[in-house]
Amino acid sequence: MILAGMLLSAQVPAAATTAPQKPVLQSLNEPQPPATHRSLQIKGYKTPSGTKILFIRTPGLPMFDALVSFAAGSAHTPHQPGLAAVTFSLLNEGVAGKDVNAIQATFDNLGARVAMDINQDRTLFSLRSLSDEGRRARALELFAQVLGKPLLPQESLPRVKSQLQHLLDSENQSHAIQARQTNLGQLFPAHGYAQSPYGTRAGLASITRTQVQDFHRTAYAAGNAQITLVGDLTEEEAQRIGGQISAALPPGPATAAIQPVTNPAAADLLRIEQPSSQAYLHLAQPSVLRSGPDYVALQLATQIFTKRLTNELRERRGLTYHVAADLSFLQAKGILSIDLQTRPEQADAVLAHIKTMFSDFLAQGPTQQELDDIRQHLAGSMPLSRATNAQILSRLHTISLHNLPLDLDFSAQAALELNLASINSALKRHHHADQWRVVILGPKSDQQPLPTPIESTTNAMCRAPAEIVAS
Repeated sequence: MILAGMLLSAQVPAAATTAPQKPVLQSLNEPQPPATHRSLQIKGYKTPSGTKILFIRTPGLPMFDALVSFAAGSAHTPHQPGLAAVTFSLLNEGVAGKDVNAIQATFDNLGARVAMDINQDRTLFSLRSLSDEGRRARALELFAQVLGKPLLPQESLPRVKSQLQHLLDSENQSHAIQARQTNLGQLFPAHGYAQSPYGTRAGLASITRTQVQDFHRTAYAAGNAQITLVGDLTEEEAQRIGGQISAALPPGPATAAIQPVTNPAAADLLRIEQPSSQAYLHLAQPSVLRSGPDYVALQLATQIFTKRLTNELRERRGLTYHVAADLSFLQAKGILSIDLQTRPEQADAVLAHIKTMFSDFLAQGPTQQELDDIRQHLAGSMPLSRATNAQILSRLHTISLHNLPLDLDFSAQAALELNLASINSALKRHHHADQWRVVILGPKSDQQPLPTPIESTTNAMCRAPAEIVAS
């Protein structure tokens, strides 16, 4: 034993003097392996009562998100402005045995979070809950009860109307919302899309509880609902949850689709005089539906044109802090829009410059460098755009709503495959240089020409002077 110990101790210094191996570092100049991302398979179902369900399993965290949406937005009640919003607002005002405060307290005690939203096309209700069976079951039971069996109490009706009237007042005080809503009125005259999602004062005043009950019975029917689920659930649990929510809803089919505008108004410029330090410009023209075959090409082109606008109007000329082109999609019609704020005395010159830029863009299309840059951005951002359950849920709802392929990355992959010819062709088919409906909201002012562009980036807007050094 002593001899063995002596032999071992004699070996220690030799081992200790062995030179440590240097870590092997990879050069950043070498090609990087492609980023890996989670495989997120979409499962689709339909309940016997007609509710469409899409589900993605994400077992990383012990929670799940449910989103239930209905074709029950404000454009479904143009004959009674505000009916959709009043019905929506009354849903969580009470169920059997619980008033609005008890409903909120129950969700809070279960660690669940509920959110609601309404737009022209749809109403949306989301639930985030722990996936533990005990908490999940109680949260889902109350959530389904709020959607399918609300009391819609008469005593809450005056307060809900008052809250909606306050929201209308807030919209009237927002110059940006005024310009946007007026622009929609230009695009969709005498259409539900031209109304505020909250209705009108006259419409709200005349709504009765009976009308609310009738609208809930039809618009919140199982056949008019779509459910998306994301989170730590098995496929069997997802099917059971979707079936539970669907079964709690009134029976009935999907409501009629919102009718498109058959004769949209011609190009127009509307000026609204308002006291303001800025002029609000909003331009819009009809575009394609989200499900249209050219949507991806036009969306890519819109992103490229936004970069051009930002470089020209903000960086080179200092005319605005933020400008963006956007391709939005309503159920009945897509919209290409541009909005910004600028100095009142240069509103006309800015508008003319935007129209000229867009005319050139239609004639020439993007450059190859612009297309390569946006492709690189898309490829790099794809994993980040599906990093959270909330992001996945939003994209899954879009897929469900517009009957897109059951693939989260379908649109991004299609965009990466586009070439200049296909983008230019889509632009020329759907957009026009002389079809803008324009709203300029702001004070009356003597107009001035555009300032000379700044070619040096050193003195461009929001750039630090050369003598300032970041530590």
